[in-house]
Amino acid sequence: MGRTNRMIAYTTILAWLWFSGFVTAAPGASESAADPATAAQKIETDTDSIALTLPALGLGGGDVPGGTIADTLIPPDRLRWHVPDPEADRQWALEVVVKAEQEGNKSLADQGKRVLERMDTIRRPDQQVHLTLQDAIRRALETNYAIQIVRYNPAIETTRIVEAEAAFDALFFTNIAKNNIDRPSGNQLEATDIDAFTSSYGIRKVLPTGMSVRGSYDLGRTKSALSFQQINPQYTSNLVFEMRQPFLRGFGIDFNRSIIMLAKNDRLIGDQAFRRQVRDTLRQVEEFYWRLVFARRDVVISARLLGEYETIYDYLVARQAFDITPVQISATKANLEQSKAEFVRRRAAVFDAEDRLSAAMNSKDVDLADDIELIPDDVPPLHRFDVDRLAEVQTALDNRQEIKEQELRVANTEILVGRAKNGELPRFDLTFRSTTDGLGTNADSSFDELTRNKYIEYFIGVEFEMPIGNRGPRAAHQRSRLQYVQAVATLRRVFEEVILDVNLTTRAMSTAYDQIGPSFEAAEAREKEVDSIVARAERKDFNTLNSELSARQSRANARRAMILAMVEYNIAIIDLERAKGTLLNYNNVVIPLDDE
Repeated sequence: MGRTNRMIAYTTILAWLWFSGFVTAAPGASESAADPATAAQKIETDTDSIALTLPALGLGGGDVPGGTIADTLIPPDRLRWHVPDPEADRQWALEVVVKAEQEGNKSLADQGKRVLERMDTIRRPDQQVHLTLQDAIRRALETNYAIQIVRYNPAIETTRIVEAEAAFDALFFTNIAKNNIDRPSGNQLEATDIDAFTSSYGIRKVLPTGMSVRGSYDLGRTKSALSFQQINPQYTSNLVFEMRQPFLRGFGIDFNRSIIMLAKNDRLIGDQAFRRQVRDTLRQVEEFYWRLVFARRDVVISARLLGEYETIYDYLVARQAFDITPVQISATKANLEQSKAEFVRRRAAVFDAEDRLSAAMNSKDVDLADDIELIPDDVPPLHRFDVDRLAEVQTALDNRQEIKEQELRVANTEILVGRAKNGELPRFDLTFRSTTDGLGTNADSSFDELTRNKYIEYFIGVEFEMPIGNRGPRAAHQRSRLQYVQAVATLRRVFEEVILDVNLTTRAMSTAYDQIGPSFEAAEAREKEVDSIVARAERKDFNTLNSELSARQSRANARRAMILAMVEYNIAIIDLERAKGTLLNYNNVVIPLDDE
């Protein structure tokens, strides 16, 4: 019944999205989460044995998200040129320096050396760790501290289930007492000296209906100085069987097992919270990985631009005595120093990205205290995935951990409403007790007398209790109802947030991909612009050189926008998988849990 209600609610949402074109709430979905059948379906699991083990993690190769693939056609050689890798570009710069020195081109050789020096500021040849994206994910799954902390929660919640179930375990009890009485008496029929010994052994148990059952064997020995006592000492044996059943407050299997149901729901919430933590950690690692890719390539772009800037500035300084004024020199130097400051900031961004990735992985061989260079080996892929927004919304509603967690919380508050409603009832308990008695001169004879079943007592009693006004239980019931309505409202808000999240991430993915092509074309056009200015320059005056600088700056910005769009696109892909709740499946991460 609960699953049918949910599917009806989801279909309503999709139909509304289709006709209206924007996201609305899903009231039917939140109502279905509170359905008792749904709650019972989520709660009931096998309780014969509970393994107190921690969930394990497995990692396979990544899958691609659903949709139609349409690749962007960018020549690989042009892509490598516009989006330079520090390791590959360093080799290119070395070749340029060697060739320039052989040809006697001192200006070009100096420019290449400057580029090398700036790229070397982020290199640590003695401490380098090459990472693929899968390597980074695997390290995070194995050693991330946040995952290690949360992975204990399912096992902790399992102990609460065992603790709740233990309330129905049978309990063995024994009571032994010795009482020596010596007191004056004004009656000859009342003893002044009594030596009494009593012992009781038995088992009691609470049943799921709320009934408490007790069975015990009582043995007593009494010795007194009373002359009228014919058996002295006398031994008494009693076999007692007692049942106490509440008929109003505390009655029923649902009420008495509700603590177990709450504990099982909390265990399921712990499972979903663990999956959510793994999901968020994976998303964080992947983002930090691609941010590091961008930061390293951004440094190369800035180093190239700064080298070209310095070459032009040196040329202007050499022409200062001829046709370059001090004002022009000062303006160029100001721009040069500003570019140097910008390079320092971009270089620091590399170290920040490395630290963030290291902190997210918590890997043993990548210590934050050590100065280790992280080299990402993967390049952002350029596969386009044309996704169906309505289908992605449906997938998110079926898989998001936040929805499942809140549905379980709604079920918990519904259980608490039932408990509070039961607490409003008066206490009306029925007690039945049967006692078989035996008497003798010793323990054996009294027990033999008991086994003859000659002396049997019966007791039936009723207890009734109700607070005058009953204000406390009524207030507790009202509070539980308000908490239930609050939980349902929260579930509706979660539905809204999930749908909004899918819409935003879907749009972000399309937007980022659509920027890649124009950014590449802009970089190509700026490249041609620089070549054209250099080729057409009959004389290198200040205006021509200033136009060349501006064109080179624009080319660097276009390249930076291109790599940024590529990185943002890949981050948007994992954001969409996170929004759908399928990021673990996307990375083939398997989390086997006890309930599976």
